[in-house]
Amino acid sequence: MTAPHSHTTIAMAEERQWKGTTGGGNFGQKALFVMLKRIPVILLYPVLYLVVPFYFFLGRKATESVKFYHREIWKQGKIKTLWRSFLSELTFGKVVLDKFAVLAGNTKQFDIRFNDEDLQNFNTLLDQDKGIILAGSHIGNFELLGQTLSQDKKPISCIIYGGESSNYQAHRDQSFGKQNVKLIPISNDMSHLFTIKDALDKGEIVAILCDRHFGGRKIKKCEFLGKEANFPTGIFIMAAQMGIPVISTFIMKGKGTHYTGYLKHLHINEEEESVSKKTDELLKAYVSSIENILHQYPLQWFNYYPFWEMDK
Repeated sequence: MTAPHSHTTIAMAEERQWKGTTGGGNFGQKALFVMLKRIPVILLYPVLYLVVPFYFFLGRKATESVKFYHREIWKQGKIKTLWRSFLSELTFGKVVLDKFAVLAGNTKQFDIRFNDEDLQNFNTLLDQDKGIILAGSHIGNFELLGQTLSQDKKPISCIIYGGESSNYQAHRDQSFGKQNVKLIPISNDMSHLFTIKDALDKGEIVAILCDRHFGGRKIKKCEFLGKEANFPTGIFIMAAQMGIPVISTFIMKGKGTHYTGYLKHLHINEEEESVSKKTDELLKAYVSSIENILHQYPLQWFNYYPFWEMDK
């Protein structure tokens, strides 16, 4: 696998290309919460075969980005691109239903397993005084993190996009609150960065999605899966300055309600004194971890907007 190359670029605030909110409206979301609190989520999976084609053919912008991903990144032909794009959106639909089931409190139906070595390394970091950054991505089902890594040693602060419906946010607050997880919404004035630093100073855990920027100024252009794309660097700069360990975290969907979790410690040269070089190393390691996971789970890339430079 080709190591990602990068060079610095400071970007001005950009308009969001995809809001990242959960669809369905208040009424639809309430109906889902009521149903999924009482029935196994797998019973609703067949409905997706009726719903997904509707979005697949009418959600043109999102669909075109999915097609680009399979056609240009994975070099698929026309027929295979259409088929894999449909399967990708179908998988995303199942992931969304799983999220609703978890937030509804129906969690016992999920089997989520981590690699023993990953868990051992994570537990070793838990015993240290330093904080920990869990660097997630819009891959798999990152929101299941709070259900899988809850423990009593270190509180978890999860950085979230705050534009969801009030009903969805209420269920999310209640669900995560039971797992010793505090939710911190991203703020336009960037005040959430002070909350993140405060949590890390206290030796706590911060979980944050690191593959998408919302108009941030600190961005770096990297080679990602063979083509250039922009990644935010703010959290990696903070980690480099404070000497905080970073774990690239993935919760990947398997068959039915089975998931596999991955906790990949991003190792860098600890003797390096330059914050800039340490930041570069962390970002390269993070991008490489995404490449590795997508080679295993190519259908679970859920950034539905033009992600690569040539896609735009």
